[in-house]
Amino acid sequence: MRNHRGEVSFPGGKRDPTDKTVLDTALREMEEEIFISREKVEVLGECAPLPNKGCTMKVHPFVGFLKEPIEDLATIKFNEDEVQKVFTVPLQDLMNPERRSMVQFRDSKVLYPVWKVDEEDITIWGLTAFIIDGVLRRIAKEGPAQATEIPTGTKAERYRPAKPSAFV
Repeated sequence: MRNHRGEVSFPGGKRDPTDKTVLDTALREMEEEIFISREKVEVLGECAPLPNKGCTMKVHPFVGFLKEPIEDLATIKFNEDEVQKVFTVPLQDLMNPERRSMVQFRDSKVLYPVWKVDEEDITIWGLTAFIIDGVLRRIAKEGPAQATEIPTGTKAERYRPAKPSAFV
């Protein structure tokens, strides 16, 4: 949370020496940040790795669902050193075109998805929104999310997938 204070994000972080795979990293970070045990999650698949904002590392998103629903979000405990708030957004809200807009950041030539979660006065943007957009496109069978235009010769180019991902 030090580097991204106030930003909406999924649980995640850097790989520890004890993590055998990037999935192990994702599940460990989920346990550390929002105290949900890996045994309570069914992993559906891995999305295509994406570069972080500074193009200094790859982010490996995974999609899964809780085997048992959380009846009351107010009962969720979380690591207050890393997480400010836990919330959910119904899938139908994310699929609603009135909640989603496309925004051009700075002098980028690329449009990025942004969602407003009105009830919470929360904006989902950046890498988190790009991950959500890719998953939603897959669910809606629109095909894979379009990669951002990455100019050749940039640091980000090395993170361009060599082949299309099986999931996103």
